[in-house]
Amino acid sequence: MSTFSSGAALDTRTDVQKQKDWQQREVLASAASVQWAEKPQSAWRTFPIFNQDGSGSCVMQSQCKEMGIMRYLTDGRYVHFSVADGYQRRANKPAPGMGSDDARRIAASGITLELLAPSQNMSDADLDAETVEPYKREVGSVFAVPNHLALPIKNIDAVASTIQATRKGVMVWFYFLIDEWTAVPTVKYPALDLDAPSVARHSVTAVDFTIQNGEKCLIIEDSWGTSAGIAGQRVITERFFNARNWFADYLVNFAFKGTPAKPQYFFGTSLELNDQNGDVKALQDCLRYDGEFPSNADSTGFFGSITKKAVGDYQLKHGVIFSSADPGYGRVGPKTRAALNTQFA
Repeated sequence: MSTFSSGAALDTRTDVQKQKDWQQREVLASAASVQWAEKPQSAWRTFPIFNQDGSGSCVMQSQCKEMGIMRYLTDGRYVHFSVADGYQRRANKPAPGMGSDDARRIAASGITLELLAPSQNMSDADLDAETVEPYKREVGSVFAVPNHLALPIKNIDAVASTIQATRKGVMVWFYFLIDEWTAVPTVKYPALDLDAPSVARHSVTAVDFTIQNGEKCLIIEDSWGTSAGIAGQRVITERFFNARNWFADYLVNFAFKGTPAKPQYFFGTSLELNDQNGDVKALQDCLRYDGEFPSNADSTGFFGSITKKAVGDYQLKHGVIFSSADPGYGRVGPKTRAALNTQFA
């Protein structure tokens, strides 16, 4: 690729907005230890390699790759989703690139198939001009993925553990100067600033992990075509990852089915965002039973944005509050404790 337009946009949201992000640590009690081992290239997982053709669509390219891998795990067949459909719906159009929150918003409503809206080897203008009729978006709604979980940055074990446990792809973002982004990227400019105008900010999909020359490495799939890197893949060493990773998360489908075993617990103190204790763990158990907290998630005792939304849903369901605009939404105060204690104490 001779030119490249940075596509991973800097996060300009307020701290309050960022607190709404869903974190893996809220729903995973402990990550599985990674079985690090050296793998030959022939054993690396590989999926169709995309080509953004110099456009700023790398975030949506990564997201469509993640969604395709999820369908492969479910159906045994890789499904190619249309980058054009998703990319056209970015909030900053017609400017190139997009933010992670914008991409996940789009995934939650679904993305149509590549067969219906071709999107490879296209410029930003070509992607924006592709016709995506309403019926095509209706097809895409079948494949909606409503949730995602953020991983800690600069933690290669967290990414590898997620791949190992779920077999999914993980969206990871890096920043670099172009001459650093080789088949095995290296840090040539230690003082490089993420915010600098000359810096490339890029989204890729981590699909596997290995040991190479005694160092932990991720195998990522780029969207620069098969002629780039190692047939479209690159080896990200732990050194490069620790220096240049600035975002990581993956898509999930939470289930909200309720659970048959009813917990018993008395809530004596108020609980709110960022609390972490046994009361929060019991709260998550109770909300899971009632159908507001994911049934396919752990109770970790950390009160994050997932628990806040679950509390808000519980409050609305049981008439504690009547609007999500209520200042007590998502906080376990006296009225919410009374409702919980009536049901679970």
